[in-house]
Amino acid sequence: MTQAIVHSPIDSPRAIYCGDREIYLFSVELVDRPGSLAEVLEVFATYGVKIANIYTTHSIYSDNRSTVEVNVAVDLTGKNVSSEQLSKSINLLNSVKRVTVVSKQLPNILVDELHFPLHLMGDRAVIYREGALGEMIHAIRRQLGTAGEALLYHVGLNIGKGAWKKIKEVCGEKMHLLPRYIQYWMLVHSAARITHIEIDFEKKDFLIRAESVYECEIGRGHGKPFSNIFRGSLAGMLSEALGVETVVETKCIAAGDPYCEFVPGKKP
Repeated sequence: MTQAIVHSPIDSPRAIYCGDREIYLFSVELVDRPGSLAEVLEVFATYGVKIANIYTTHSIYSDNRSTVEVNVAVDLTGKNVSSEQLSKSINLLNSVKRVTVVSKQLPNILVDELHFPLHLMGDRAVIYREGALGEMIHAIRRQLGTAGEALLYHVGLNIGKGAWKKIKEVCGEKMHLLPRYIQYWMLVHSAARITHIEIDFEKKDFLIRAESVYECEIGRGHGKPFSNIFRGSLAGMLSEALGVETVVETKCIAAGDPYCEFVPGKKP
């Protein structure tokens, strides 16, 4: 029997909302060899310290690197060991080159202030929370009407054309894999979960179905298809790959449909 896949959100490690817990971040530079991380984690285990979060700082892997940086957030609430003691114990390990400790800067939040800016697969990325995106999209549509919707579409169109350059770079000559590259591109950027994608290169046709499209989530209850930026970004990608001029959203969660569906628009 195939085990069902559980979909859960993933939080950015930029900050930890921790209430009144005594959370500390240990940034550790390790010799890149098997077992190095296990030695560090064993130090925390020895003192009975729970790990709140753990992450590295690079998403581009090279097998010839000599060191790797690991960031471990731990909970020292009620513990008889200090962050200084833990840092000294970790520094004694032969596999450790450097340890930096960060404590809470705010009463209830620990921010990773050691690493900036944020990168996604090598390129700088900026995070906008859903509330901020919603305010921007609704304000443009409200103030500019259909002209605002057209503006959002063209913003998305240019985003998609830029994304196509990156996708083509990593896809190379394997154009038959383009549907999967688009699928996972949207997933990596938290734009949508594409559940079905078909591209017919000869007929210049496609069908894309997606769940949780960020823009359409913002427009829930709108009563009709809401996507402009996301739809435009698909058009930007597929105009380069197929010569498609426009993309139409035929189903939308903002209109009450169970998913969003995108097809080519009619040529003038």
